[in-house]
Amino acid sequence: MEILERLFNVALIVATLRTTAPILLVALGGSFTTKAGIFNIGLEGQMLVGAFFAVIGTIFTGSPWLGVLAGVAAALVLAYVFALLVVTFRANEVVVGLALNILASGMTISLLKAIFGHRGSIFGQGLVGLPVIRLPFARELGPVGQMISGYTPLVYLAFALVPLLILFYRRTRLGLYIRVVGEKPEAAEALGISIARIRYTSSLLCGVLAGLAGAHLSLGYTTMFTENMSSGRGFMAVAILIFSNGDPWRILAGCLLFGFSDALSLRLQTLGISSYLVLAVPYLVALAALFALSYRARPKLIRETLESMSRVLAKPVTGKSL
Repeated sequence: MEILERLFNVALIVATLRTTAPILLVALGGSFTTKAGIFNIGLEGQMLVGAFFAVIGTIFTGSPWLGVLAGVAAALVLAYVFALLVVTFRANEVVVGLALNILASGMTISLLKAIFGHRGSIFGQGLVGLPVIRLPFARELGPVGQMISGYTPLVYLAFALVPLLILFYRRTRLGLYIRVVGEKPEAAEALGISIARIRYTSSLLCGVLAGLAGAHLSLGYTTMFTENMSSGRGFMAVAILIFSNGDPWRILAGCLLFGFSDALSLRLQTLGISSYLVLAVPYLVALAALFALSYRARPKLIRETLESMSRVLAKPVTGKSL
C-alpha cells in the first residue's frame, strides 16, 4: 500500500502532463501531414534538430525564446526537404523519413563535436530554460492547483492546441482543404485545389510543431541537450498517428497513455527496479496499443477480404482456355 501511494499521487499526474507535452506537440504536428495523405516518419529527426538548435540559439543569444525560434527554423528546413523530396520528386515517404532521421542524428552529433569540442551533452554555458508560469489562484485549489500550475508556456500550448485543431479542421478553409486532399485527392483536383501546395503547407505546419516539441524537450522539460535526446518520442508519435488517423482527441488520449507510461517508468526507478526494464515500459505500451488496434480491426479486415474475394469469383471468365 505504501508503494502504491508513492507511485500514484499528484506528483505522478504532474509528471505525466510534463512528459506528455513534447509527444503531444509533435503528434499534433504529424496530424497535418496525416490528414493531407502523407505518412511522415521523419518526426523524430525534426524534433531532434529542434531540440539541438534551440539550445544553440539560446546559448548564442542568451534568450530562450530566440532559441525556440532557432529550433523551429531548423525543423522547418528539415520539413521543407521532406516535402521537396516526397511531394515534388515523389520519393518514397518512408525512405525519405528514415534518411532524414539518420541525417538529423548524425548532424547533431557532428555539430556538437565541432562547436563544443566534445560529444555527449550540452549544459551550463549560459543556457537558460523557458520560464515557468505560476497561476496566482493555484494555491487555493489544493491538489488541482498543483496539477494545473507550474508549467512552461509550451506545455499549456500543447494542450490548448487540441481543441483549436479540431476547430481548424472543421471550420477553416485550409483545414477543409487539407482533409479533402488527404481523403479524396481526385475531388480536390476537380475543385481546383493544388494538392502540392496543400501538402507543402501541411509539411511546414508539421515542422513548426515538431520544432516546438524539440525546443520544449531541451529548454522546458530539461535545460540541456544530449545526443539523440528525442529518445524515440517521434516514433511514438507516429504510432499514435497510425491508430488515431490524425484526430486530435485520439491523439491526446494516445499521448496521455504514453506520457503516463513514461512518467511511471521514471518513478519505478526509485523503487530499485532494473533500469533496462523501466526504460522498456513506454515501448511495451506502444506494442500493446498497436496490438489492440490490429485485433480490433481484424473482423473488418476479414470482412473486406471476403467481400473482395467474392467479387473476384463472381466475375465471368473472358480469357481463352488453354
